[in-house]
Amino acid sequence: MLHRLKLNRIVVIGMMVTLLVLLSACGSNGNSNGNANANASGDKNANSAATTETNSSSDKQNATSVSATDNSANAGESATYTYTDAVGRKVEIPTHPKRIITTQYLPEMIAVGVKPVGAATHLLTGYVAIKDQLAGIEDIGVANAPDVEKMLALKPDLIIATEYNKDQLDQWSKIAPTIVVKWEGNDAFVHFKEVASVLGMKDKAEEWIQAYEKKAEDTRAKLAATVKPEETFGVVVIGGYEEKQLRVYGTSNVGYTLYDTLKLPMTDFVKGEMAKGNNEQGLSISLEKLPEFASADRLFLVTFDNDPDFVDEVNKSKLWKNLPAVKAGKVYAVNSDLWFSYDVMSFNAQLDDAVKLLSK
Repeated sequence: MLHRLKLNRIVVIGMMVTLLVLLSACGSNGNSNGNANANASGDKNANSAATTETNSSSDKQNATSVSATDNSANAGESATYTYTDAVGRKVEIPTHPKRIITTQYLPEMIAVGVKPVGAATHLLTGYVAIKDQLAGIEDIGVANAPDVEKMLALKPDLIIATEYNKDQLDQWSKIAPTIVVKWEGNDAFVHFKEVASVLGMKDKAEEWIQAYEKKAEDTRAKLAATVKPEETFGVVVIGGYEEKQLRVYGTSNVGYTLYDTLKLPMTDFVKGEMAKGNNEQGLSISLEKLPEFASADRLFLVTFDNDPDFVDEVNKSKLWKNLPAVKAGKVYAVNSDLWFSYDVMSFNAQLDDAVKLLSK
């Protein structure tokens, strides 16, 4: 009898302990779910930096990491996130900035439908492809020495700069969060993707790129009717930032659309010279070297007005007049503001211009 009472007491105590354990487990599960929800909605930066760095490595090259997995509008997302910029600074910036100032990346912003409140002077005067989309954007002055008081008056919530503005970052950061998106060494599509990511518009950028690639394909098909597959192309630039400057270009600047997008061939000689590297600003040549470097069947010509006497000298020289493209009437003088601009909006407009020029 005594043994049975002890056993019953043990059973009751065991049941009470089990009940307490179950209640404790339920409470623990409730707290765990609460923390998970908090992390999902209130602290998006916990695991996102590594994710973004992995994703960014699949871009064309070296896009700066963004410590938010996706900046697209989501219910419950943070109003700000930590961005690691091109010079390694961690800056708290808006997830969806509304009032932006930029010293360089205006075409990239326009491409995804975003207008900054302010931009550097050269962006508002030198980009033909976006000249009809600039209404309402304030001129803040030259990129390396803008009007700080005007920047302050515009009440920006984000300033997007390049590494060339590194000496002004501390000053500008007192106005608004200021980040550096790398320019040097990155191609135009890396610029575009990174800026779109900062703006929370990765998806729009991808849609734009897909449409551009389709347009490029259609343009190549159109040009097949007027350009023979074996015809070679060259790019000659007269004038520039030095006196008596004569250059030929490969896939950088004016050559990008011709060679990279439209897949038009350069001469074997120029291709070999470009393969040696160190020619992002073109290859400077003497007038006497024209027959070697400009022997293509068709030439795209950019002329700058800094040295009109030298331009005249080149045009009147027998070396120029005896070039195959000159003799055949296949030299295309192009707008330097359009063809020398290195951005996706200019590339898009260059496709249209190429059709007009080469369909004649």
